[in-house]
Amino acid sequence: MTTTLLKHEWLRTRGALGMYFGITVLVGLLGSLLGASGWSVLSVLGLLLAFLAVFVLVPGVQLLLVADYWRSGYGRTGYFTQSIPVRGATIFRAKLLWAVLVSLAAVLLTALLGWVVWWAVAINSGVTSPSVAVIGDIMADLAEIAPAWMIVAGAVLMLASFLVWPIYYYFAVSVGHENRFAGMGAAGPIVVFVVLYVGMQLASLLGMVAIPLGIGMEGDRLGLVSFNVLDEMTVGTANSEAMPIGFLATMGLILVFCAWRTVRSWNHKVALR
Repeated sequence: MTTTLLKHEWLRTRGALGMYFGITVLVGLLGSLLGASGWSVLSVLGLLLAFLAVFVLVPGVQLLLVADYWRSGYGRTGYFTQSIPVRGATIFRAKLLWAVLVSLAAVLLTALLGWVVWWAVAINSGVTSPSVAVIGDIMADLAEIAPAWMIVAGAVLMLASFLVWPIYYYFAVSVGHENRFAGMGAAGPIVVFVVLYVGMQLASLLGMVAIPLGIGMEGDRLGLVSFNVLDEMTVGTANSEAMPIGFLATMGLILVFCAWRTVRSWNHKVALR
């Protein structure tokens, strides 16, 4: 059933996704070509457009899918979606899986477009041109100061930081359409997301307080070091060169909660307007 639902997700969204990807990539490529031209103001403008295309590719496509999630699950076509003889959790799982797959494709496309932008910047500056050898040198230098597990974990966490946002967005849309927010109309999901975002910031702070660890230099290698966020806040300046990691635990808990709560909403609390 999930495969069938995924097929319908593809058929319903392919047009909008194809247009968005096409326009964004085209802007990025044309901007890169202008940036490489060296034509004074046009070159700067081109690079600005190219960087903009790189930065908006992932969040833009996710917001596009959020709009579709809102419309297909709770808008005019929501009555049809909710009447499908399948558990709400299954429908949600298919929508979330589709969002993750599309987001992953957007991440890969962003990397390719970023490579082109890097090339454009290198044409008219002292920046080294992109190449497999350059990437290899960067990885070799990184391997000299960081253990393999830390490099792998960092890469996984960086990728996950792009892919998890649909869970937060879908949570806000689903909970924001429950009966308790019925009187707020379209503002319900927005209010839920704002509250969620504030809660995430507070939870991040609590996580760093509860788990006072960070990643920093120990001699000539990266490793786990002590990081007391309260001391840092008391001093008023970031004297520590470590990056805190305590927030990862609380953010993981919030992520699991949002996914569980959205499933529960689909199964028991759907309220169409």
